[in-house]
Amino acid sequence: MALAEAQERRAAARYDQLAARMDRFGSPETATLFRQLATMEREHVEALSDWASPAAPRGALPDDLGEGTAADSDDTPASLTPYRALAIAVRNEERAFSLLTYVAAHAGNTEVRVRAEALALEELRHVALLRTQRRMAFHAKRHDGGGSERDIAVAMRSIVDLRVLAGRLISGALETHKGVTRELRGAGDQDAANLVFRLIAGEEAEAQGLGVRNSAGSEAETSAGGGVTTPSTLFARAMRPVEDMVDIFLAAAERSQDEEVVRETQRLAGIAITWLAELRAVPGASD
Repeated sequence: MALAEAQERRAAARYDQLAARMDRFGSPETATLFRQLATMEREHVEALSDWASPAAPRGALPDDLGEGTAADSDDTPASLTPYRALAIAVRNEERAFSLLTYVAAHAGNTEVRVRAEALALEELRHVALLRTQRRMAFHAKRHDGGGSERDIAVAMRSIVDLRVLAGRLISGALETHKGVTRELRGAGDQDAANLVFRLIAGEEAEAQGLGVRNSAGSEAETSAGGGVTTPSTLFARAMRPVEDMVDIFLAAAERSQDEEVVRETQRLAGIAITWLAELRAVPGASD
């Protein structure tokens, strides 16, 4: 809880900084969003302060829940665009969600677990809000309409529809990740290949829970085109289907009126965010 409090305190200060940058950039709507987020994070600091121990057990955390990367350090370029600012915020909120779910999973105290789960759900809502705004900023920059993730989400009318879609998305991610694993092994990067292979194991377990059978032909799929293949491009390829899952599941949670669908989409989005964190923990991985 002390780690979560410190993370929320840094996030609030960071959002104040990003708001000022967006004012200078000429994007008042984005600046207002960051100020609202700063207020929310300070509310989280208050909620956590009574629970946090003075000494944080830093060594007890997985590597991917540590202090973060250069993307959220204080050396952000002065020419920061709304899209990049929102991308930084998405990373902050995803890491906060991962940390709070980690706390909830390992809490020996029921009250701590319940409080951490409630705060994690709030962070998940922040992720959904920021991802929507980031997608809008991206499409505004590209001058196209976008919205395909939301269109897919609207088509889900029941838990059966959701499970069919989730199975299809996870099967697609599995196909991509098996190909990436082979390419990493071929390039001699065994550590990175092992990480993606562990991710595949989690995806296969989730697919099995959804009643999805592994495709016999999925192992045959490899690269998506020519050009120079580097660990960075391979991890960008590996992240893409997981990013899509997060966006689709969060959009479905936002639009659905069915409580069972909302709970399941939030659960699936949380799992996908955890998978993203695992991929980003590898040196050289990119967004």
